[in-house]
Order: sequence, then structure tokens, then C-alpha cells
Amino acid sequence: MEEERQKVNVTIAGRRYTFHIKPQNESRFRESVGQIEEKVAFYASKYTTKDMQDILSIVLVEYVMGFIALEEKDEVKSIVDGMEALDRQLEEYINSGR
Repeated sequence: MEEERQKVNVTIAGRRYTFHIKPQNESRFRESVGQIEEKVAFYASKYTTKDMQDILSIVLVEYVMGFIALEEKDEVKSIVDGMEALDRQLEEYINSGR
């Protein structure tokens, strides 16, 4: 059975879009659109180009770079957690007198 979705209309970079989203995701969705619109406005005022494709590409690259940094941070955290677990096991082994 497919989960219920609601229709949400938004404007991104001057173009109107309709999305069908889960009701529990609406606030996160609208916050995402708001942040994209803020970045678009920022870059539109900063660069002389008025081509929204260029501006949206810049915004996309910025967000993906942030996403990759978060992924790397999680990867490093899991490595550190694994090393700490190995350290505890080694310490237990040494303290057991074997």
C-alpha cells in the first residue's frame, strides 16, 4: 500500500513546481526550498550572470560539497569508533594477564 502524499506547489528560481510529498516531510521540504531560494538570491546578486541555470548549478555544487563533507565526517567517525573498540579489546587482553 502506497503511503499518502500531498501536493505542494513551490517556486524555485522563478519557476513554479509541483511536488507530491509525505505530509510529515512538508516542513523539512519547505525549509529546503527556502534555503535554496536564499542561495539563489545571494548568487544572483553576487554574479553578473542572470542565467538561472548557472546560478542553480553553483547552488547545487555548494550543497553537494557540504553533503560530501558530512559523509566524510561520518566515515571518519565510524573509523575512529572502530579503532576505539579495538583499543578497548587490546587493553582488556593485556589486563587479563595472557
